[in-house]
Amino acid sequence: MNQSRLRVLIIDDDEVVRDILKELLNESYDCTTANSATRALALLAAQPFDLILSDINMPDMSGLEMMPYLTNLAPESVVVMISGQLMIESAISAMRAGVFDYITKPFDLVQVRSVVARALDHSKRQQNSTTRASLKDKAIERLESALSDGDFIVHYQPQVEIHSRKMVGAEALVRWNDSECGLRLPADFIPLAEESGLIVQLGESVLRAACAQARCWQAAGLPDFRVAVNVSPQQLQQEKFPETVATILTATDLPARNLEIEVTETSLMQDPDASIRTLTALRGMGVKIAIDDFGTGYSSLGYLKRLPIDSVKLDASFVKDATRDPDDAALVMAIITLAHNLRKKVIAEGIESEEQLAFLRLLRCDEGQGYFLGKPAASDHLPLPGVSAQQENRFLPQVMNGSPLRAGQCA
Repeated sequence: MNQSRLRVLIIDDDEVVRDILKELLNESYDCTTANSATRALALLAAQPFDLILSDINMPDMSGLEMMPYLTNLAPESVVVMISGQLMIESAISAMRAGVFDYITKPFDLVQVRSVVARALDHSKRQQNSTTRASLKDKAIERLESALSDGDFIVHYQPQVEIHSRKMVGAEALVRWNDSECGLRLPADFIPLAEESGLIVQLGESVLRAACAQARCWQAAGLPDFRVAVNVSPQQLQQEKFPETVATILTATDLPARNLEIEVTETSLMQDPDASIRTLTALRGMGVKIAIDDFGTGYSSLGYLKRLPIDSVKLDASFVKDATRDPDDAALVMAIITLAHNLRKKVIAEGIESEEQLAFLRLLRCDEGQGYFLGKPAASDHLPLPGVSAQQENRFLPQVMNGSPLRAGQCA
């Protein structure tokens, strides 16, 4: 038997009908016949079929009476009923019982082929959907296990003062240290974490680890060094999020001025009034606020005036061509000028060349980050000004406070 062919079970007490259908379909499918519901159920108990093609009226058990048994024995099979009755009521009864489609006698052979093909296509889509759902459930389980086992680590990308090239802060970037796939970047798991709701737990863990690490840097002789942490829309919309931040700052003994919360335009636009209340509360505590990827979302430049923020992060897509494209250059200039007029600091992302850095310095952009200035790395690989790795990690055990993220060796 060719296992690659889709399998069809033909059930009819009329031998002529069985032979016609088998001859018609056997060229494309692996067909098996049964002359009664009893025989069909015995076959289904022993082997799987993709499609069940059954007469609706049989003496020992009708097709409709058989449907509950088919659901139990062959839940992944799609069912098509055959009937000599042309009444619409009969077709409606079949559909209500869970039948995919309905064929009438005498057969239109073209119609039979079409209905069977459509039914099997539907079956394939259902199975693919079930497989995807199963794989998704397993992925969520792995994500949950990774959280509980402390498999997420934090790397840091330097943030540099442009006019002096002095490193003044670092952005916390989460990674998954996956035992099966190696080090995985956020694009691999953040969408699933957001969809499953695990992003709140993950986000709090990253925030706790980053604050603990920032406290280490402060204790090692960098009192003004800042750590920036991305916050998801789900975290931002939580009414008690400012309270969560305050609790973490207290637990890690980090002054609020050393923490910068980064939010995207998109997350702000989901509920602007609630977002502004949350950001106002955070800023009232002394936490710095930055808009990430500015210019790519829904807000206008004028919207900056309403927001309780300290910094605007200029999206890397604008920086990339600013030295070659006059339109991008004009846009970068406009954003920097407006932000400065509103007393906001500008942090440029995606700096990859000396030319870009020089252009941003000319426009008096405040800070920047990008591969040219430093790639994301574990905390002990950052070129901190005047701080050795030994100094940096000396205070770590005192401030980690049970974080599932291993901030000392991996942050």
